[in-house]
Amino acid sequence: MINLNFSNIGIDEALSILSSHNEKWIQEYHDFLFNYSKQEKFNVKTSGTTGKRKTIIVSKLQMKQSATSTLNYFNLREGNSTLLTLSCDFIAGKMMLVRAIEGKLNLFLAKPTSDPSNYFSREYDFVPLVPMQVESIIKSKKLNQIRNLLIGGGKLSKDIIQSIQQFNIKAYESFATTETLTHFALKRICPDFNEWFKTINGFEIDKNEKGELVIKKNFITNCELITNDLIEKKSDSEFKWLGRSDNVINSGGIKLIPEEIENKISELIPSEFVLIGMPDEKLGERIALVSKKPLRITLDEINAVLSRYEKIRVSYVVKRFPLTSSGKIKRKELQKMLNA
Repeated sequence: MINLNFSNIGIDEALSILSSHNEKWIQEYHDFLFNYSKQEKFNVKTSGTTGKRKTIIVSKLQMKQSATSTLNYFNLREGNSTLLTLSCDFIAGKMMLVRAIEGKLNLFLAKPTSDPSNYFSREYDFVPLVPMQVESIIKSKKLNQIRNLLIGGGKLSKDIIQSIQQFNIKAYESFATTETLTHFALKRICPDFNEWFKTINGFEIDKNEKGELVIKKNFITNCELITNDLIEKKSDSEFKWLGRSDNVINSGGIKLIPEEIENKISELIPSEFVLIGMPDEKLGERIALVSKKPLRITLDEINAVLSRYEKIRVSYVVKRFPLTSSGKIKRKELQKMLNA
């Protein structure tokens, strides 16, 4: 773990510290930090959750504005400590480094890993993590070492949410896109759980005729952004995430959101699972349940809590799920695996 205390050092000294290490992940942070000190615009890659990763251009000014927004929201001050154990290959890692620089935070930079529990021998004022990392820290019982926890990169299960709520911390689930330079909306996990995401720093949202989230023009994006996220809109600043339009299963002409059905049955299935559409001659697509462990419950028992159109027709067991680097299941790739 490398300590970069930006309340005492500048970018040049931080570059000198990073250049003394030859690990690839450290070199990636060194290269971004060097470019950040010299350039006004940067190429960043999207996450690749819904298909091929693409490159977009963002400005240094946009990054600073986004960083300031987060620093203000979480009331982070000079010298506050933060742990960064995310990959610099994605915008979340880059933006945490920018926050540390602009907020003069005491940054602890650690090798990205799915189990960062070994890094929690001390307390931190602010830590961004992905769900699989949070799950590991919960098991190690070290979550109380975090004052403000920001979780992004994937949907939180009910089990993880309930486990987080057993700790005396402030925890938030983030809603983010690369185009908005990570999160533009947050949902409080604890204390005082709120099921609605609320936008921050003046972001306004809408939904189109397909029910997809639209992010209105703002200080970071110079045009409206149409996403693949299906939402229930409460106001121009509050929404509930339902699923993704590219995951929708069309069964017998009925469009079904698998994420909503997964929520209904998650307490019945203790192991990790996902619902996908599989080809069906009569229905077009049928709902299939894919898990990493054999089910301890029959499909009839599961279907008893579902409506007639939501019935699961078949189940599969796989050794592994194809995942993005942040731990999201690649549903389309999983479909191809099972159809092969």
